[in-house]
Amino acid sequence: MDKVSSNVAHLRIKENLISDYDNYYLSLEDLLTGAANVMLYMVLICVAFYNSITLLIVISPFAFVIPFFNKTALIKNRKEKLLNEFKDFLRVLKSFFEASYSVENAFALSAKELVMLHGKDSMMVKELKSIVSKLKLNKPIDQVFKQFADKTHMEDIIDFSEVFIISKLHGGNISKIIGNTINVINDKIEVKIEIDTVTASKRFEQKLMNLLPFLIIIYMNISSNSFLRPLYERLEGRVLMTFALAVYFFSVHLSKKILDIEV
Repeated sequence: MDKVSSNVAHLRIKENLISDYDNYYLSLEDLLTGAANVMLYMVLICVAFYNSITLLIVISPFAFVIPFFNKTALIKNRKEKLLNEFKDFLRVLKSFFEASYSVENAFALSAKELVMLHGKDSMMVKELKSIVSKLKLNKPIDQVFKQFADKTHMEDIIDFSEVFIISKLHGGNISKIIGNTINVINDKIEVKIEIDTVTASKRFEQKLMNLLPFLIIIYMNISSNSFLRPLYERLEGRVLMTFALAVYFFSVHLSKKILDIEV
């Protein structure tokens, strides 16, 4: 419950700077959207598997709790967005380094360019502004950039930061390093897009198959109510339906794992 309380405390607070990209604090919009999706499944489960409005009333408050424990997809989407912004940042940064700008000026100007590309509220713009403000306080670039890279927990950004820091401190062709990093990230994004394109039809089929058991049971309840009545009124029937529901959840989880291809 401490995890839920911590998240609730952040519902009305818009994070100016993300402290850890592996932690996600739900916004009010995230909570309401997640609760609506959970509530839809609760309605389907209570109607199809238990035929009980009373059960729905009892468990419905949990629709506002479950989203706090189901944030993996939100974290993944945020990291993918950050990687796209980071790629654009590198492209802009490379041009400024080629023009012989200092590190502080290159980062500051890159932030202004990214505002036009992604808006002033984008994650990378906020990170760059924080980095520039720390550099103005004479904090070393290796410490500042490493702090940013470490909190993202993203391999591409961490690898680049290590190479960038070594090149900056000991000499090296920074423009070439940035160019190579951009190519690697571009390849990764293109592979991800290609995978999503190839599996798009399968993902749509998965969503239909997830709804199919509910539709079949509801149809049978409407057309042949007496046929399924023992499953709702007898203890053995309720146990059997609970087991069927557990198998359903396992199947949904397994299908998501199969289609969740990491790059």
